[in-house]
Amino acid sequence: MTKMCAFVALGVAALAGSANAGIIGTSGAADLIAAPADARINALVNATRVHVWNEQQNHTLASALRVNAINPGLYNSTSDLVNASISAGTAVASHYIHFDSPGGTSASATGSVTFDADILGVICLGDSTSISHLDDSDFLSSGTLYSNNVANRGLELSNNEFFRISADRRTVEFSFRIGSPGDFMRVVTMVPTPGSAALAVVGFGMLARRRRSV
Repeated sequence: MTKMCAFVALGVAALAGSANAGIIGTSGAADLIAAPADARINALVNATRVHVWNEQQNHTLASALRVNAINPGLYNSTSDLVNASISAGTAVASHYIHFDSPGGTSASATGSVTFDADILGVICLGDSTSISHLDDSDFLSSGTLYSNNVANRGLELSNNEFFRISADRRTVEFSFRIGSPGDFMRVVTMVPTPGSAALAVVGFGMLARRRRSV
């Protein structure tokens, strides 16, 4: 009895902690790092590696958040993008994907980033558009400095520069081709619900106890 209660308590605690897990996997050129202090243009550079990090992980939106992609599929043209929004009051987690080469030299990279919850939207347009989506969403930063009012901050979508949202809404694949500035995008996901997961652990514990008593 005591051992079973301890098992359930440990399971609940582990699942509660997973609510802030954020990025759970990378592949290819993507490297998961701690949120940097400075990610302005030319501050965090690498010619071959793409830096990815978690921003705020349980933020309730005070107002609607504009995003450029919401559905699974390939995005390789601006015509694929949408002008959608995530409703005010939604609890979200934010993640940043950053590729900036030294001195703005030409570089390329491919890879993927996998998250612990469903993707609600991707933001990939900067100040070359009438609405500076990335600038407007920088409030989701966890203390990192970003460049504002920079032309073409974001992605210039093409057959060589694109991203894909997986069918299960948990992974973003990317192919970047950069000069100056680099390629940047923000991925907004749901916040995992440890309460429901904890109930599943409790249910499993009760089932195990019942089987032992049979």
